[in-house]
Amino acid sequence: MQEIGQDDYLFLKHAIENMMPANKIFGLEIMEIRLGYVCIKVPFKKEFIGDYLQKRWHGGILAAMADTAGGAAGATTLDSLQDRINTLDMRIDYLHPTVEGDILAKAKIVKSGKSINVVDVELFQSGQKDLVALARCIYSIHRNGS
Repeated sequence: MQEIGQDDYLFLKHAIENMMPANKIFGLEIMEIRLGYVCIKVPFKKEFIGDYLQKRWHGGILAAMADTAGGAAGATTLDSLQDRINTLDMRIDYLHPTVEGDILAKAKIVKSGKSINVVDVELFQSGQKDLVALARCIYSIHRNGS
């Protein structure tokens, strides 16, 4: 993987946070971004409740967070604005119930190839050490000219 410049990371952060409508609805914030790694935070909103009796996050929101974090980590490996990244496959294991509170998703590329990236994503409840979910995401990379 070739390191991109700081301005490229700032542009990528801005694009992910502000130019993708779903991410704006989530209130998604990139906390850290570097080559092959992204940490995002999504603040709790009552609209994200899937279990109204226990006030637990909906699993679909957690899956969307994992996919977004994984795709953002993969995007750090792109060479140009013409390159594209698309989700091929994703699985998620829900390990602990969530409560009202923010969620962090930490995505790290475990394999970066010419046309495929494999990314592991760990989701945490803010202030907690235990994972609430663990995802493996696979992305196709379409490089400019390929």
